Order: sequence, then C-alpha cells, then structure tokens
Amino acid sequence: MKRNIYAILLSAIAISFGCKTNSTNLNIQVKDSETEYTYAAVYPAGKTEKLKKYIALELNNKLPIEQQVDTTVSLPGGEQFKLKATAGELNIQFNKRDNSAAGYIKMKKLTDGINKILSGK
Repeated sequence: MKRNIYAILLSAIAISFGCKTNSTNLNIQVKDSETEYTYAAVYPAGKTEKLKKYIALELNNKLPIEQQVDTTVSLPGGEQFKLKATAGELNIQFNKRDNSAAGYIKMKKLTDGINKILSGK
C-alpha cells in the first residue's frame, strides 16, 4: 500500500513539474505567399499584457487580446487584416491582394515587434 501511495505522489509531482515547464513554450509560425501573409503564435499567457500594450501602441487601437477576439482591424492607411486572439494565442491574416505594399511592410514590422516581445529580446 505504501508503494502505491509513493508512486501516486511521485506521478503527481512529475505531472505538476511538466505543466510548469510547459508555460515557457513559444511557437511562432509565419506563412508568406503571393496572396497572403499569415502569422500565428502560441506563447506563455503571462506575456499577454505586454503584447497588448505593444499592439495598442503600434496600431493606435486598444484590443482586448486577453479575451477571445475575432475581428477585422483597419489601419490608418485603409489596410485591413483579420486578428484572432486569446491569452496565449495570436493569429493574424493579411490579404496582400486587398491591401497595399506599404500595408504589407507595416504588417511585417508589427509582427517583427511581436516576435521581439514574445521572445524577450
């Protein structure tokens, strides 16, 4: 009986440790085709507030990315992109056909800044 209790306790500790180390995972995927630029990031939820402040500063638009957001964002130059976000996850879709080359450059600059925020650089 003692062995079972120790085995269960050891398993609980191992699972707990595994869950805590998983909180530092960062996964960023960028797809850049002729027609679309897609940015997807899964990051530690603790970085959401810092990311929210950066996006608000760059876009001059306060978005509640800590909540579930699924919206189209308009930039001052008339460019638009689709943004989906929750705490710990961000997805951006930018259609190149519907937007200008200057808008694409702005989007690349925005996502480069997001990369820096999320990677801690």
